Amino acid sequence: MRTVGEIRRDESEVQVTPDDGPLPCSLHVYRYRRAGGRIEAVVGIYDAGLPEDDLIAQADEALERATFMCYAVAQADDFVEDELCFVPCGEHCEILSIHTNGWQRHHGDHRRSLIEILSDLAAAVACGRLRLLDSDEIAVEATAGDELLYMAIDQPRALSKARRAVDARLTAEGLDPALRRTTLLPISEAVTNMLLHGGGSGELTLRRLPDRLRAVVCDRGPGLNFLNWIEPPDVSGQASMGYGFKIITENLDVVGLHTRPAGTTLLLDRIL
Repeated sequence: MRTVGEIRRDESEVQVTPDDGPLPCSLHVYRYRRAGGRIEAVVGIYDAGLPEDDLIAQADEALERATFMCYAVAQADDFVEDELCFVPCGEHCEILSIHTNGWQRHHGDHRRSLIEILSDLAAAVACGRLRLLDSDEIAVEATAGDELLYMAIDQPRALSKARRAVDARLTAEGLDPALRRTTLLPISEAVTNMLLHGGGSGELTLRRLPDRLRAVVCDRGPGLNFLNWIEPPDVSGQASMGYGFKIITENLDVVGLHTRPAGTTLLLDRIL
């Protein structure tokens, strides 16, 4: 069993700008706690150029109205923030945005737009299917419950081995064939993303909590930065642009996400 210290990432790591071009589009998530009256970063680093008073006012309104809202900020020409989505979550408000870093979709590009991806993420948070977790939260939740299965994922052939092992474990836990399929699909998708975009290695753990089964998928990649969602299609002609993550959120009951430049962790929950 891994300890909390092994699950947590080194938050001191800094993402370096590539020498051959600008940074890719990146997800930023901030959290406004009404009790504290301030905004803190959950994913990414808080942009000091954002008008904090305006953001707090919008977050307060979203909490009062109990519905998620979009808000566009007008700033200097070099401002690279897209629309921000304010999503009330009980006593706090999640603020989601995507830094485009100058990327624009060209004519004839049929991949999903960044605004579509942002809207899907906001809707998933609003209905409780997606939880955005900070470092303290993921350290607790990634080790909750009893460990049923652990596998190191360090090469492509580990995917088929992981699929078989998880399927056998889900069968032993009493899931019927249909539920096993819809649980195994997003786990496989998460492991595939780890191999393709998460540095090529990581860990898969299956855990049993009182009311759910939870797969914990951790990679050591550069963090969720949308790079693989905007690159040109591969030789098969298939463009990703966020469809993999859409498959994950639509097939599970709850997904937890923690991402930093030192890696990404997904909690994939099937409520029993």
